[in-house]
Amino acid sequence: MKQTTQNLQNLLASLPKPIVAHIQHLERMRQDFVANVSHELRTPLTVVQGYLEILLEQMPLEDLGKKILIQMQQQTMRMGNLVEDLLLLSRLEDSCLSNKYQKQIAVVKLITHIIQEAKCLSGALNHTIDCQLDPALYLRGMEGEVRSLFSNLIFNAVKYTPAGGNIKIRWYQIQELAYFSVEDNGIGIASKHIPRLTERFYRVDKARSRSSGGTGLGLAIAKHVLIRHDASLKVKSQLGKGSCFICCFPKKRVYVKNLCKKIGNRSLKKSLLLPQNC
Repeated sequence: MKQTTQNLQNLLASLPKPIVAHIQHLERMRQDFVANVSHELRTPLTVVQGYLEILLEQMPLEDLGKKILIQMQQQTMRMGNLVEDLLLLSRLEDSCLSNKYQKQIAVVKLITHIIQEAKCLSGALNHTIDCQLDPALYLRGMEGEVRSLFSNLIFNAVKYTPAGGNIKIRWYQIQELAYFSVEDNGIGIASKHIPRLTERFYRVDKARSRSSGGTGLGLAIAKHVLIRHDASLKVKSQLGKGSCFICCFPKKRVYVKNLCKKIGNRSLKKSLLLPQNC
């Protein structure tokens, strides 16, 4: 992902200035259009969802019309999720990461909460989720955006891993870099699809993606969160064997907290890696 971005920047730098200005103008028009349409859709969708809820509460369970209303509710909820993702993507593209709203993120606590949600999503599929998390390793950034990044990767692993499958989540440090990885033994991705995974609405399997309730924007959002946090994404996958998504955060984003406890005149260091069945 980082290499692709650099290649595009190099290509733009080689073009004449009027052409670059025109490309930037078109990109701005596209961003404004998506943001405006998303805002305009949000209100009518909210109204429709509200009326559908009222009708469903008042209609008898055995009524044939109730099944139709349930399907309508499911589709409006899907549209609502799509609009929210489009608005989030517009915000990520349109604004700079302000120092004012950045903080030291307790990543282990954040991941633990996401895993509880992933268990609910897994439900009867009964996935095994293993963790190896470094409690001393903190990240400087926007917590809401980082949560969106991590949850997208973890929830994707749940959605595309068959029942009884294994998911491994790691948060660790190598030298001065911090890494977050999600690995599964799910359906995997063919190599031809990997370069396009972070494109908007790109779906490896359109039918499966829609049935899982995805909007097709999750990895596009993840890409922009990583760019805003000076990070990169690496994807390893083998069709039929599983996938591994690895996020790498630079030194300037990493903070290591001292977890030493003093006992008398001695110093006892807590275990930095916490392997567990989450």
